[in-house]
Amino acid sequence: MDIPGVLGRGYREFLYRHIATLQPDCFIMMNNGIGDGSTYPVDYAWPSDLIAIERKPPPAPAHVKWREIEGKQYYLPGEACDVLCHHWFYEEGDAPRPDQELADKFNLCRARGVNLLLDVAPNKHGLIPRDQQAALARLRQNVNL
Repeated sequence: MDIPGVLGRGYREFLYRHIATLQPDCFIMMNNGIGDGSTYPVDYAWPSDLIAIERKPPPAPAHVKWREIEGKQYYLPGEACDVLCHHWFYEEGDAPRPDQELADKFNLCRARGVNLLLDVAPNKHGLIPRDQQAALARLRQNVNL
């Protein structure tokens, strides 16, 4: 859920339970905003199954997965959300970021124990542009899995 703070905690809790009932095996993330995930704004983004690490590198030496929230321990893995190109939404001519930059981002996230989610923006026809497809294929070749 993007910008969960506008919903209010009670409604976030209702939505969380409702979604979990419909899809019990899914992860539900309340986007806690741009940051490295070292802190978590409970009043703004709780409940959530993971912590968003948006547009920043995960903190060194590693993401802290166990967090105390309101006196209880929760396992909250991190997900680094970033863009393949330079913008979240499709813009004509927005080329993918350099291969080495993407590979470095992937490897840093992996080393620090977080998942990397790269935004790939479909064009006005709902298709992933070929240059973005090619960049993803090269990324797969450039990282050690």
